[in-house]
Amino acid sequence: MFHFKLHTKVLGAFLLLSLVPLGFLLFNSQHSLRLVEDLLRQRTTEVLDDQAAKALESRAQMVAQQVSAFLQEVEGDLLDLSLLPTTESDYLNFSRSHQRELWYRRGTNDKPIEVREKALLYSELAYIDPHGSELIRIVAGHPSGDYRNVSDPAQTTYKSENYFNQAVQLETGQLWVSRLHGWYVSRNDQLQGAKTPLEAVQGALYQGVIRFSTSIWENGDLQGVVVLSLDHRHLMEYTQHISSIEDKKVVFPSYSSGNYAFMFDDQGWMIAHPKYWDIRGYDPSGQLVPAYSAETSKQDILSGRIPFNLFAADFIHPNYPQVAAAVLRGESGVVETVNVGGSNKIMAYAPIEYNRGVYRNYNVFGGVTIGAEIDQFHQPAEATSHLIQREISNYLIQSWVVISLTILFIIATAYFLSNSIVRPVLLLTEGTRRMIRGNLSAEVKVSSNDEVGVLADSFNTMVAELNGRRQRLLHTLQALRRSRKEILRERNFKDTVFENIEIGLLTFDADSMVTSANGHACHILNIERPGKDCPLEKLLVEWPELHEVLRKWFLASQAGESSSFREYVPLDRKGRTLTYLMTMFPLSFRQQEGWLLTIEDLTERVDMRQKMARMDRLASLGRMSAGIAHEVRNPLTGVSLLLDDLHDRLIGKEDQQQLIRRALGEIERLESLVNEMLHFSSLPTPKLAYGKVENILQESLFLIRKQCQQQGVKLLEEMADNLPEIMLDADRLKQVFLNLLNNALDAMPDGGVLRVEVKTRMDKMMIRISDSGVGISAEKLPLIFEPFFTSKGQGTGLGLAISYNIISDHGGDIQVESSLGEGSTVTILLPLTQMG
Repeated sequence: MFHFKLHTKVLGAFLLLSLVPLGFLLFNSQHSLRLVEDLLRQRTTEVLDDQAAKALESRAQMVAQQVSAFLQEVEGDLLDLSLLPTTESDYLNFSRSHQRELWYRRGTNDKPIEVREKALLYSELAYIDPHGSELIRIVAGHPSGDYRNVSDPAQTTYKSENYFNQAVQLETGQLWVSRLHGWYVSRNDQLQGAKTPLEAVQGALYQGVIRFSTSIWENGDLQGVVVLSLDHRHLMEYTQHISSIEDKKVVFPSYSSGNYAFMFDDQGWMIAHPKYWDIRGYDPSGQLVPAYSAETSKQDILSGRIPFNLFAADFIHPNYPQVAAAVLRGESGVVETVNVGGSNKIMAYAPIEYNRGVYRNYNVFGGVTIGAEIDQFHQPAEATSHLIQREISNYLIQSWVVISLTILFIIATAYFLSNSIVRPVLLLTEGTRRMIRGNLSAEVKVSSNDEVGVLADSFNTMVAELNGRRQRLLHTLQALRRSRKEILRERNFKDTVFENIEIGLLTFDADSMVTSANGHACHILNIERPGKDCPLEKLLVEWPELHEVLRKWFLASQAGESSSFREYVPLDRKGRTLTYLMTMFPLSFRQQEGWLLTIEDLTERVDMRQKMARMDRLASLGRMSAGIAHEVRNPLTGVSLLLDDLHDRLIGKEDQQQLIRRALGEIERLESLVNEMLHFSSLPTPKLAYGKVENILQESLFLIRKQCQQQGVKLLEEMADNLPEIMLDADRLKQVFLNLLNNALDAMPDGGVLRVEVKTRMDKMMIRISDSGVGISAEKLPLIFEPFFTSKGQGTGLGLAISYNIISDHGGDIQVESSLGEGSTVTILLPLTQMG
């Protein structure tokens, strides 16, 4: 019979009672966790897929609402246009004032580039009389003289449109909206050798319109029809950039991936799609290209003449016609489909609510669909499922580790219990647990002086040390938080001052690299905000004068010759002189760590000072001229009379009389100069009345035609039709025109070309007189409007100064462009509206 010590009995009984239930619990827990894992993965996958489908459907509904709102905005624009005066200028201003941004690709298939630019919202505007004849037609933002009778559909752009015949049947305030019309783009036209639409940057583009029209009635009589032609590209913007997998937009979607969106109308025709050959279109004869179907000929398939209609696409997937039918019922949802390229995808759809024109049958414009490739659609759910599996497996592994450690702990505890040290161990365990719960002040009281007592003392020392460190960490954390707030407050203040100050600011590091620039500096220099460590020469590539000034200063600074500077820099840009004030300061007073450059645009101040100085000079010169003229005129008259009497007394002395006649000629020239000076100093106030500039100019040209023929000068006239009348003084303008025309003829003694052009530009009447004569040098050009300046060697030099004052009295402006040896061009701008 075996005899066991008490220590062994206690230890064996403790292990038996502890380990057997623990093993059973471990087995049962592992089995239950695996069952929970399978159920959790299945339910999570279902929930995530359902949420993703609802999110995709909500996104389709949002895009459909945006398209519906956009169509209603176009309606508002049409009603606004119908209230405008039916003039070409008003229609032209309306066309150019309605623009939206387009995002598209340009460049080559190998090197595509992205372009964002404003484009006209309406490619055509027209006003049509009751008989169908176009009276006003604006195409691509420009007046078109190609007027048509659109009551005949064959004379419309796409040779089959009936928007006029529909519009004349409308009542006041009603609108007619057509379906999409555009020339069909085949697959070969779009791809042109590329493999996919994503690679076909150089391929043909689809260009189409949706017509919005309304009739104008007055006293029960039809006055005409107004037509707005919405550029189809702006409609495509709502679906073209959607990526169903990523939140960010793309310039052009990948059709082969299945992750793209498209739009179709209430007849099922595709009207926005990455594949342009899927979009409905017309052939050159005005016939709608038939939809792609099971009966489409092999020749049409090979040539890519296969526009897509959802009602005819059941041979590709039966869900396509079901989606189109659901949209007509005003329903949205999610279905699985296969596109023409063979990609399995989830497709969300939503109706575009609209009830104008041809769309009032179903009160639906069409539908928006957003597709996602199935594998990528399920990817979040599968990733979550794998995560759950991995976490549960890790949990089980950790459980095994923990249980193994627990077994060892049980054995150790049993052993210590058998040796009567259970209580100190329990005290230490309880103290450890309190410490885990966050009580760092807990102490273990053990009265023994053995190893357990030493362990208890060490534990108490550790608790005290941890508690002290915790307090120090809390104080340090609070100090860091206060410092962070102060730093953020100081940074925000500096950023606010830096960005909102009305002076351009740029900072440089010690290596002359641009580290930052505020918005005002970018505006003054017309540059993009520079990146980090931008080279100075790259930033100022369009401003070589400024770069040269900074380069010289940096060289001087490196040589120790200067620590700051202030300089006015004149610039010539597009025929205009700009003046910038540049000031450089060090960013550090003790260490040269960087520099601060300020740039101020003083052009307006300098121009104003120059104008004021010119006005003062002219006023002083006028007063001086008037005084000199009055003082010289009377003595000249007396001298002239005396010389005339002397001439009569010298009868028979021809030589002396000849000298007298020459003296009289010079006196007449002086009197003419005196009269010019008096005229310059006392120009009368212009007598303004409505008149036509072209009539005055024709009268002036009549006086020089004979001289043109004698000098061999070819006279070219370009005068626009239907020029408006403006407020003018006919006699004084005629004086200006004759002065400029005579100057041009004087510059072409051996013949040349004299061009006269009259047209309107914005709110100004522009008169341009150009010659191919000798021209004026650059250093003399700023002086030509100064009194008594002449480059001809004869004359008073007051002609252009008087002309300048006359044009200024009309509220206009006169500008001269000239190159030595190439000729000169004088441009006069007069306001179309009355001054004051």
